[in-house]
Amino acid sequence: MRIFARWALTTPERLRSDVVVTVEGDRISDVTEGRPQDADRVVDLLTPGYANCHSHAFHRGLRGRVNGVRDDFWSWRDAMYALAARLDPDRYRSLATLVFREMLLAGFTSVGEFHYLHRDRRGVGYADSNAMGNALIEAAGEAGIRLGLIDVCYLYGGLDGAGYRPLEGVQRRFGDRDVEAYLARVSELPESERVCILRGVHSLRAVSFDELARLVAASGASPWHMHLMEQPKELEAIVGYYGERPLKLLAASGLLSPTATLVHLNQLAEDEVAAVARSGAVTCACPTTEEDLGDGLTPAARLLSARGRVSVGTDQHVRIDPFAETGRIDAHERLRSGVRTSATTSALWSTLFAHDTVGFEGVGRLEVGALADMVAIDLNELGIAGAAPEEIPRFGTRSSVVGVWVAGELAANDIQEERRALGRRLRELIEHIEEEH
Repeated sequence: MRIFARWALTTPERLRSDVVVTVEGDRISDVTEGRPQDADRVVDLLTPGYANCHSHAFHRGLRGRVNGVRDDFWSWRDAMYALAARLDPDRYRSLATLVFREMLLAGFTSVGEFHYLHRDRRGVGYADSNAMGNALIEAAGEAGIRLGLIDVCYLYGGLDGAGYRPLEGVQRRFGDRDVEAYLARVSELPESERVCILRGVHSLRAVSFDELARLVAASGASPWHMHLMEQPKELEAIVGYYGERPLKLLAASGLLSPTATLVHLNQLAEDEVAAVARSGAVTCACPTTEEDLGDGLTPAARLLSARGRVSVGTDQHVRIDPFAETGRIDAHERLRSGVRTSATTSALWSTLFAHDTVGFEGVGRLEVGALADMVAIDLNELGIAGAAPEEIPRFGTRSSVVGVWVAGELAANDIQEERRALGRRLRELIEHIEEEH
């Protein structure tokens, strides 16, 4: 297969014109100057596929259904718990399949699924202790997306001045007996070319610092993920119990390292930005979720300016649109600083290609030998018509995505038509899940 691109983003820093990309099997075999008549398909802009590095697939069932007059993160969490209580492996697989497919049609070719829904509604383990995780693996296979399954350790129901509280109510669905039982269970999950199994902890409200350290040691050189400093109450609880800010705890123990992906960091202090950037730790920003939940403005643009690594995720899926996340990285910093341009376009592009943080190497570049995960963008789409190609991370929308390939295979023949059909199926399934409660 040969694709002629009027513009091709071969790396986040390099946009080339009049390029032919040749694919043999699942990999790119040639990238060279060419002409439209030399190719099987002609596109306006070709980019590598995008990585959605933080997802809770079942949260998609809350979109547009939980806004109250005096709502906040904690009341939203109650609604999320109520939805979690309704799911079994079959419903989980059905919902996740459609959500993963929605991601793929937006240009995401990899997803990091932050998975903590492990047990049944009573908090009892299924006969297959990984029934829910296997449901996600099956869903990703049906949807055609790469899956980094970040199976998350969740041992406690919260943290206050008296210490860690036991799991209660629906939280019992999330738990393992201890770190060793968690590690044993996760070791049984199957990997494949398109499925990587990673470890993580929900947060320092759900796992103690000593338990986190044991889990990270067991992960070796593999990436690991955790929520950190999303909400002020979370930060207050950690400082009140440990006497230190969480980043200082991580740094002092050597856990603030390139294998760590820290999700949110919305309460990051100004003097902590440089420390995170120097450490090589990855910050996963989820701006559309963070603004929906009232978490605060993402510090991602400041981290990029300090040469830190940043990835993006759609988290609770208030939007599933890669450019909604990258554009808001810039917009949130503009609101904070009063300065119009806060991150370079190449830095914003780079946040979309962190496939390695969810377990996949060799993805995220249009170069010889790379896996042929690619996205075609229509520069005549009304929302971006007239914009310079390099500015798509600020102004693009998923509506401009007209072609997606995973490992050289075209994901859909008619993306616009499939989006309409997928929307109907999602609405019907979400209404059915809610009615059954």
